[in-house]
Amino acid sequence: MVPDDDLGAADLLRRLSLLLHATAASPSDATVLQLALAQAVAATGADIAVLGRVTDQDVIDVTLLFDTGATVHEIGVLDVDSRYPLTDVVVRERAIWLASPPEIRLGYPDGGALWGCAFAGVPLMAGGVAVGAIGLIYDATGHYFTAAEREYLSAVADLCATVLAHPHAQTWPPREVSPVADT
Repeated sequence: MVPDDDLGAADLLRRLSLLLHATAASPSDATVLQLALAQAVAATGADIAVLGRVTDQDVIDVTLLFDTGATVHEIGVLDVDSRYPLTDVVVRERAIWLASPPEIRLGYPDGGALWGCAFAGVPLMAGGVAVGAIGLIYDATGHYFTAAEREYLSAVADLCATVLAHPHAQTWPPREVSPVADT
């Protein structure tokens, strides 16, 4: 018999291998970001994945991914400060693991309910600087983050940072641009 922890770690390694292959095949393809977030949701049982990309020194552009990738929403921007856990990850340049609603409310009294019943946030580091963060939100219940999950999410964040830092990186989700009409 193989212990449940080993089975969980093996699944995380299999998912990470899939992401490594996708990143190696297309290092500038921003759809790898969507795949990475979808895999993180599926691997950990989260309800929502969040990607925050630093667009300038003081702001991150936030995208939510629901249903393991089926639904993507651009939320807008958040100021980079310590008010919310996703932005605090960028400020601190280190991961934040919040396993219950009381932990979230204690650490982030302003808007803590927006971040669910549990939240994991990991910075996207490139060249020693946070270029964004990924987050997982658990809406229904709290969640204890195992050591294997923490390592897995850190590796997913590293892959996302690699894609974002690529010199020819595309944006994700793709921005639809309307042609300018001559009047």
